[in-house]
Amino acid sequence: MVTRGQCLCGDIRFRVEGEIQRADACHCQACRRWSGHFWATAMVDQDELIIENGEESIAWYPENIAERGFCVICGSSLFFRRIDGSSNHVAVSLGTIEGETGLTLSKHIFVAEKGDYYTLPSDAEIFQGDDQ
Repeated sequence: MVTRGQCLCGDIRFRVEGEIQRADACHCQACRRWSGHFWATAMVDQDELIIENGEESIAWYPENIAERGFCVICGSSLFFRRIDGSSNHVAVSLGTIEGETGLTLSKHIFVAEKGDYYTLPSDAEIFQGDDQ
């Protein structure tokens, strides 16, 4: 299975060669500031994420034990990965995926930090902090 995606301006294009694992929503203050709302992602194996174009346009913002990848041209929020060695997965922004994903949000994390201007759906797991 191959899934493709890109940033808003199209400079960064990527593909995932493998199964996209679960779709999650993070409501932490950092993700809300970074994305403008809660941030919906799909988890993929880091080895299966292939940058086809624009790798030089990806900037990584370090943040504690993780880093966030974004396009330096259009500002699209693209990736989130741990840099402490605790995971071999990358969270890919669902908004960057081309076409249908076939996914449904399976969980909401850091809901203790969510904004007061929206409610959570009741059909997914809800965690006050991380799901770990």
